[in-house]
Amino acid sequence: MLRRVLGIVMLLIGISGVALSVVGVIIGRQVVGDIGQGLETSLSLTSQSLDTVNDSLALTKTTVGQVKDGLETVEETAMNVSQTISDTRPLLDQVTQVATNDVPNGLEAVEATIPQMAEVAGIIDRTLRTLSAFRVERTILGIDLGFDLGVDYDPEVPFDESVNQIGESLEGMPERLRGLEVYMDVTNNNLALIGDNIDTIATDLHTINSSMAQIEPLLDDYIRLVTETNDLIRQTRSSMSEQLRLVKLGVTILFTWLGLTQIAPIYLGWGLLTEAEK
Repeated sequence: MLRRVLGIVMLLIGISGVALSVVGVIIGRQVVGDIGQGLETSLSLTSQSLDTVNDSLALTKTTVGQVKDGLETVEETAMNVSQTISDTRPLLDQVTQVATNDVPNGLEAVEATIPQMAEVAGIIDRTLRTLSAFRVERTILGIDLGFDLGVDYDPEVPFDESVNQIGESLEGMPERLRGLEVYMDVTNNNLALIGDNIDTIATDLHTINSSMAQIEPLLDDYIRLVTETNDLIRQTRSSMSEQLRLVKLGVTILFTWLGLTQIAPIYLGWGLLTEAEK
């Protein structure tokens, strides 16, 4: 009776082991396939993401280069503007000197001579009018003769009045020109402040350009690393199918070996069961 029970137990163990081996082969290969499919999908997505990152880095590098070139242009322009302002300030000083000092003094000198000029102009006006009115008409031997000096002078405004009008138009102009000195000084000071600010901006732009110049090598390193990583992933994907095939083969061999180890329990159980029936 005991042999029969032991035989049945050994048979059940052996059959269960064989069944487990068969199920293990099927499920193991399926699990390996699913894992391989998941890895393939993950690696594919990772590769696509790295392609996107690579494109983004390349675009960033191009943008950084363009920005750097633009900032260099702005920096050069700022330096030129600052230099232009520095060169303009002496000219403005000269203009201030001429407009608020030399010209007013000259106008005052002209105003001081206006009365004498008007007096002289009156004399000239009267003389020209006299010369213009001079005519000689005579009859000699029955022949009418007439001549004049050829002077035709009869303006609507007398010469001396024109000179006085010039003098009147100059009244107050020297004071107004001198009053411009305050505004010219303010303008000069503002130009100095603007020149200093632009020079500071140019210095800051130079610092930024130096930093931008350091970014490009870093971007090159990132692009190289991303490219190498992506190449490694592609190589892994290309060799993964062979590796999965070897894993499936290993799983099959393992569970087949486990199934073959159940032959002994089956044989022993069958022998015990057969002897028990005799």
